[in-house]
Amino acid sequence: MPQSLDSIEQRLRLGPAARLKLDQLPRWVHGLALGGTGIVLLIAVVIFLTLRQQAVWADWVPAEEFLRPEYGERIYPDSVFRTRMNTWSNIVYVCLGFYAVALSIYDWKRKWSLERGYLTSTPVQTFLFGIAGIYLGLGSGFFHASLTRYGQQCDVGAMYATLICLAGLAIGSWLPQLRLPKTHRILPSWPVLSMAAVLGSVYFSYYKWDYSFAEISGYLSGLLILFAGVSTFTPGRYLQLRWFVAGVLALILGSWIRDLDIADRFTGPDSLFQGHAVWHVLTCGMYVCWFFYFRSEERAGIGQ
Repeated sequence: MPQSLDSIEQRLRLGPAARLKLDQLPRWVHGLALGGTGIVLLIAVVIFLTLRQQAVWADWVPAEEFLRPEYGERIYPDSVFRTRMNTWSNIVYVCLGFYAVALSIYDWKRKWSLERGYLTSTPVQTFLFGIAGIYLGLGSGFFHASLTRYGQQCDVGAMYATLICLAGLAIGSWLPQLRLPKTHRILPSWPVLSMAAVLGSVYFSYYKWDYSFAEISGYLSGLLILFAGVSTFTPGRYLQLRWFVAGVLALILGSWIRDLDIADRFTGPDSLFQGHAVWHVLTCGMYVCWFFYFRSEERAGIGQ
């Protein structure tokens, strides 16, 4: 058996943490992730306690959700947090984002080879995914706190950003290298994909109102599903498909609970367990699972 295949089989026999390249993480990774999340949470607590009963958003253009509420949580029009649990629950995205940023630094220090997986060998794209996660937490939190049109633009723009970053990982795993036209020079694809992710995120954030999020997200999700299907049968490439499936199940469960919330069939308006807040937690779980899916990649000399 070739040595590359033998080494991959040895790694596949290791525990899940080793295959995800998450075993024996140094303490500074958790310190950076939890510390950054704690700072954001502390700032949010100070803002809430200081402006809890002030009509901060009175002069802002309201979102449709404020004029005709869709979700079940009670709205406090004259508060800095017009909805409470739907705002606080976004801290899970912030935590995901800071962990991805910390892991990008960890991967950069470890200098993983492409054989250990595309995601771990390109820490810049992990870093961008982390920034997108933080953006999603802040953007969605801003929307649910303010229920303003501008807040909604930030919320949806951040959702575009996270999906674009994941799509970039799928494309990069397929095409880790690019050959320059009319030359024999081969360059890594991650600089192009990283720039495309940044520009695409900025574009869709700014022109959010010109596009249907359901349509664009459908295309991006379709790309991820196609990647998962093709990779399952690609020789020499090993990904833990169960993580992708778990992410899909989290999305389905979250969508069901969100629909129950919209129909006022989940909990009461003052409950700590709001349907849309649970949706935030479950979709964050989806992003975690899909991130682990890409991180589980091992390959035998493909694109080397």
